[in-house]
Amino acid sequence: MELRAYWATIRRRLWIILFLVVLTAAFAGFQYYKLAKTPGALKTYQSNITMRIGLQADPNNSNANFSDYITASEALADEIVTGPTLNTKEFTARVQAQLQADYTRNGGPQGINDIQAGSLVGSLTAVHARSLLTVTATWPTPEGAKAIATAIGEVFTQQGSTFLDYEIRNGNSVNDTAIHPKASAQVLSNASDPAQVSGPASNRPLLLLALVFVALLIGIALAFLMEYLDDRVRSKEELEDLLQLPIIGEIPRASVAEKGQGKLKQASAS
Repeated sequence: MELRAYWATIRRRLWIILFLVVLTAAFAGFQYYKLAKTPGALKTYQSNITMRIGLQADPNNSNANFSDYITASEALADEIVTGPTLNTKEFTARVQAQLQADYTRNGGPQGINDIQAGSLVGSLTAVHARSLLTVTATWPTPEGAKAIATAIGEVFTQQGSTFLDYEIRNGNSVNDTAIHPKASAQVLSNASDPAQVSGPASNRPLLLLALVFVALLIGIALAFLMEYLDDRVRSKEELEDLLQLPIIGEIPRASVAEKGQGKLKQASAS
């Protein structure tokens, strides 16, 4: 009996439930449409390039300790990973210039030459294993991800000393002659084929779906609240429950045909 009463309440207030659900579904659909049209929001692409960071030994320096060179190389790789180098204006500007040069020299998909340095900030990450440095480029298009990773390798191999700078001194005095082997990078693995990964907004569709479900629950709750505040008597069961008295008679509702006959009698009598 209770389930029937609940279902009757929902049927009477179905309009408010449908109104909230349809309104929320329209909003969620519009938001999903915008996400689908935003490049890189739901899905994006990554390409990796692996390089070895090293120091060029000086054959004329008989006092060089090459184990220190290895330690310095590892420290430089770690600096790239943990430091801000990849997201600095100087580095992203060099990568953008290299992209332009590659596009001019080799051509490529349209849009590669339109990549701006500012848009590269935050799209580059790196990890290292000792002196092996792997840089990952994340971009909305597979062609862009691979082109950026390739340009990063070229920047490091051609201009590595600009971003892999350090200073080693022999002795404790700052006036001693600095021993400063040149740092360089060697590409061990060219830019990999782009792999599709989830974009930063990949969880938004589930949230939008959950929003529609919440709207359904709110609509049902609002329907029961409106029913609770409505003091009209809708059935004989409600009347019996309200008055605590049995119903001994009931006047049935007139049918449409009976209503029509009544109107004809009234018209003929007049």
